[in-house]
Amino acid sequence: MALEGSERAQIRQQFEAIEGPLKLEYYHQSPRRVMVPGRPDRPSCQLARELYEEIADLSDHISLTIYEHEDSQDQVKRRDIVDVPCVLIRGELNRPLRFYGAPNGHLLVAMIRAMVLASTRHSKPSARMKRILSKLRRPTRLRLLGSAHDPMAGQAALAACAATLLSPKLQTDVFAIEEFAEIGARSGVTALPALFIDDRLFAAGLVEPLDMVEFIGLWQANPEKAQLNPPMAQPGSATSWRPPQPPTQQREPVSIDPIAAAAGRAREATATPEGMRRTSGGLIVPNR
Repeated sequence: MALEGSERAQIRQQFEAIEGPLKLEYYHQSPRRVMVPGRPDRPSCQLARELYEEIADLSDHISLTIYEHEDSQDQVKRRDIVDVPCVLIRGELNRPLRFYGAPNGHLLVAMIRAMVLASTRHSKPSARMKRILSKLRRPTRLRLLGSAHDPMAGQAALAACAATLLSPKLQTDVFAIEEFAEIGARSGVTALPALFIDDRLFAAGLVEPLDMVEFIGLWQANPEKAQLNPPMAQPGSATSWRPPQPPTQQREPVSIDPIAAAAGRAREATATPEGMRRTSGGLIVPNR
């Protein structure tokens, strides 16, 4: 089983607060027999499937539909699914929350709490929050990259989800950096959790929902001003991050030219002097 007995008991207890129907759509990729260029295998898909099947069994309010990613392209496009494994959460207000990767650690905790929030029939934002939300004029997508081992990532993910559940103009995607490090590397992420708004990196660390929504309003009204005034993350809530380095490949030993060796000019593994070059046989000769 994906969940231990104590974890199932804790989740079941939290699910007692669910108020209405909750729909989970899980997008899966079965193991391939043949490697497809540009489409890496996602070995965590099987674990994710088991996890969501177990979660769905913990509450009568939850329904689970499983889609094979490559066989459901119309559905994938309609739901705007960009990778697998992915679960899309929809509750009473039908405001989508997407979690990418097999949730673990603090991201799993955030996802469970987001499910309960999504099932709530009536949200009660503050007067200030309602005023800011009413000014949003176009859809905005939030993307949160975080580590399952970082408690701030769980809080940041939940903050983004909470903001999304208050407005039909917002959507949230949460990515586990352990499985999607290429997104962080491609986007220039240097600290986690990393918050993207409309695919632009704006904050590293925990941004409260009110501050987040206030910035989104500014971003929509005046992008130039918004870029100069990024949302403020809580001090000390960011952790430095570097993309994992690929394993060093060992070079095959270079064969030594027997003539060079006989002449006593076989080299050792030292740097080539400036203005010189090494031949395939190991000789150091002047550049010409």
